[in-house]
Amino acid sequence: MRKITSNIAAFFAMLIGYNSFNLYLNSTQSRPATKLMSVERNKGKDRTPHKVLAGKSRSKPESCYSSDTEPYFNRWKLRFSPPHSNCTSTGKYLFFKHIRKAGGTTLRSYFNDVFLYHGKPRGMKEYGRSRRRPSEPDAVYFVEQEFSTMDYKCPIIDPRWNNSLRIITLRHPIERHISEFFFSGPGQHFPIHRDQLYVNQTYTKELSEFLEENVPAWMERDGGKEGMVGKFNMLFGRFYVDNFQLRALAGCSSRECLEEKNISDEQMLDEIRSRHPSEQSYAKPVPKCTYFFTSQKQTGTFQLCSKRQKKQCSNGCDGPCFYPSVAWGEMTANDVDRAVKALEAYDVVLLMETFDEEDQSAWLSDVMGVPRDANFA
Repeated sequence: MRKITSNIAAFFAMLIGYNSFNLYLNSTQSRPATKLMSVERNKGKDRTPHKVLAGKSRSKPESCYSSDTEPYFNRWKLRFSPPHSNCTSTGKYLFFKHIRKAGGTTLRSYFNDVFLYHGKPRGMKEYGRSRRRPSEPDAVYFVEQEFSTMDYKCPIIDPRWNNSLRIITLRHPIERHISEFFFSGPGQHFPIHRDQLYVNQTYTKELSEFLEENVPAWMERDGGKEGMVGKFNMLFGRFYVDNFQLRALAGCSSRECLEEKNISDEQMLDEIRSRHPSEQSYAKPVPKCTYFFTSQKQTGTFQLCSKRQKKQCSNGCDGPCFYPSVAWGEMTANDVDRAVKALEAYDVVLLMETFDEEDQSAWLSDVMGVPRDANFA
């Protein structure tokens, strides 16, 4: 476990790209180690009530669980079956933090099969039903957060978090950027077939020259980054964004953090206030404002909330952590600390580099309550 923890720490140190790794390690000595394969909920943490913009405070939502620990085996059933599933009226969610170009599409297809295995399909047929009735008894809703940042205090202040099974996958930052470059950047026009890119596990001369010419320019271009400021639901786009994975987890919405980030625009502040969990009274989800797997292609999703349907989904996607938070500007050690705290709150943290390893696959199957030898596992 020491090696796994060191890898996570090194991973985030690489994300901010400076050499003060000791500063980060010193700041985490008093905190329990982050686990890649979390089998226990966090214990003994001093959680300060969230200070909201209006000056109010909100304590941590009451947990649905009878104890501070729960086994990882078949956590799907533990999280979504009575009595835990009935302890609040905020709904039940499979929350997937989709880090772009980190195996998210593969996992999305897997989640679709998991829903089908448990007899809780979330396809277009279910979407049609959701338009005709206000609620779906015993439903587990799928919500996927890809293009926006997550408020690192969401696990404390959003009551829907406790009714969710939370999963995230990470990837080596350089590999992730290169994948984005080939998927949506200049690399998509590279003339050589992907299968011919490597010779004896090294880059070809053509590829080396292509990367040397195009990657720096791709990184230096604005690429729409200026346009993402103020657009909370479009914080990330198909262009280069530095410290991508760090920003995805280090969002904040508290007064102190917004002051630190120099956010003073009243329109932005009003949007944060109006959609903040402290201003909401969450009831049963609006089904049509959650995600559905398209029937034509298992790897696709349909989400009305992302289509800017403000009239029907006034608060955006109906699921945990779908409210505005900020992760703009220069990233510091404070942001690393925020991201690690957010990461600790997940049930499952996967690494794309080990997707094909039997241990990780078997462990994920155990958590999701499906047979290890299932044809989709």
